[in-house]
Order: sequence, then C-alpha cells, then structure tokens
Amino acid sequence: MPKLIESQNCLTAWKAACLHILHSGDGFNLIVHIINPGNINNNHLDEIITANITTHSQLQDVANTIFPFKLYQRNKANNVNVFYDLHEKLYHRGKTLHKKNRSRWGNYFLRFTKFGVNKENQIQKIINDINSRPNMQSACYIMHVSSVDYDSNTRIIGNPCLQYVQFAQVGGNLNLTAVYRNHDFLTKALGNYIGLTRLLAFVCDKTNSQLGSITCHSIHYYLNNKRKVKDCIDSLTW
Repeated sequence: MPKLIESQNCLTAWKAACLHILHSGDGFNLIVHIINPGNINNNHLDEIITANITTHSQLQDVANTIFPFKLYQRNKANNVNVFYDLHEKLYHRGKTLHKKNRSRWGNYFLRFTKFGVNKENQIQKIINDINSRPNMQSACYIMHVSSVDYDSNTRIIGNPCLQYVQFAQVGGNLNLTAVYRNHDFLTKALGNYIGLTRLLAFVCDKTNSQLGSITCHSIHYYLNNKRKVKDCIDSLTW
C-alpha cells in the first residue's frame, strides 16, 4: 500500500521519510508532499552535514544534476539560451576530463534542455507556453528524462532514476511533481529535493509564478546504512 508523507520543507520531508524507512524498511511507492520547499533552514541543514550523512559539496553535486544553481547565478543576466548552451559545454568538458564518469544520463538538467537526438529544450518550451497561454493549465507541462534514443527499459543498472517531471498551475502557484523509479535516501534524496526546488524556482521566476509545492513519488525506495541515518536523526535538534 502506498505511503504518503506530508511535510513543510525539504529537510523535514527527508527526515520524515527516513523515519518511515527506519521503522518499516525499504519498500515501494513512497509519496512525499513538500508544502513549502523553499523554506530551508540553513542551521538545520548544517546539523545534517555535521552528522556526516553528507558533505556540502556532495549535496550540491546531487542538487546540481537537476538544476545548476551557481552556474545560473553567474549567468542569469544573460539570455537564458546562453545559460543552456554554456551548461551543455561545461558538462561535456567535465565528461572529457573525468574519464570514469562518461555515462549519458549523469545530468538531468541536460535532458531537460537538450533532450534526445534532436536536443529538444523541454523546459524552455514549458516556460514559453505558460507565458503565452491565456488560461492556466494543470496537467500539460511535462518533461521526460528517459529517452528511447539511448536508454534501455529493462537494464538492471545504469538508467536514470528520475523519470518524469510535471509542472501544474494551481491558482497563482506553480507546483512540481517528480517520479523516481529508484530512490536512495542516504546519498541522493535530500539533494534531489533541493535540486527540484531550485528547478521549480527557476521556472517560477521565468513565468512570474509563485513557488508552490513539490510532490515526489519514489517507486522503489531504500536506505543503506540505516544505523548511520538513525544516529544522524537522533542528533538533530528539530
């Protein structure tokens, strides 16, 4: 039976999901609804990092696969297409320099902006259509991550974990839903939540929308090193 967790922000959502896994074990169909994803307390985040669950660098690396926050901050004054092209250039340069990391799916943002063999810009099309349509739409703004051009639908290891992202206009808010086929709550989930928040904030900024909620469906979820995570959660003051 699916488990629904509703929480205020990315940090409390991650904590609540981990507590569920610690109590009930790894499983299937965990739905986490984050009401106010942008409300992240940096002191609370520092407590997680201090507990050695992750480092600031590792957390940002995970988040940046979904949205390259610092790159955007440095280039937000430029035309957005310059930002997209620069990201692709730097990504491929990094693949060349780091020979052990040459998989095609290692960066979700590249799939949002240069999808498939034709390099379709999924995210900019959504931004353009939100801005040009007179009526709000609740179920038509979608982005795919897997592509039949270079992904297998039966491979055991190697396919992207994030499969699908949808934006929904609800009132003046823009909400985001994400589906993960496989979700690691030790090293990935918290960074994923932060990255999804930054992605949503980017689209909101470009469409004059209010930042809404995030709902994340983890089809298969797991937590390696449960003792380490329990010790971390026990040490938190919030």
